[in-house]
Amino acid sequence: MRRTSSSPRLRPTKAAQYVAVEKKVGADFKNGLSMRTIVERAKALDAEYGELRRPPRGTALSGYVGKKATRKYLDRLARGRLDLAA
Repeated sequence: MRRTSSSPRLRPTKAAQYVAVEKKVGADFKNGLSMRTIVERAKALDAEYGELRRPPRGTALSGYVGKKATRKYLDRLARGRLDLAA
């Protein structure tokens, strides 16, 4: 099976909207690759490997600023104390 984007697995509702637009317009999502095919591949991957889950919040950020700074930022964000003027 060719590689498939994870987007249809993470956002199936949005992928279904793209399928509807593709059908209405009468053109493939990408040249030679329909969104319907991408969604079918995503469903096959879900069936084989289980549902795709997003990584924990802050994973990407911690790669840039470190885990401690990320925890501090997420804590401030959760408490509603993230003010750019502060």
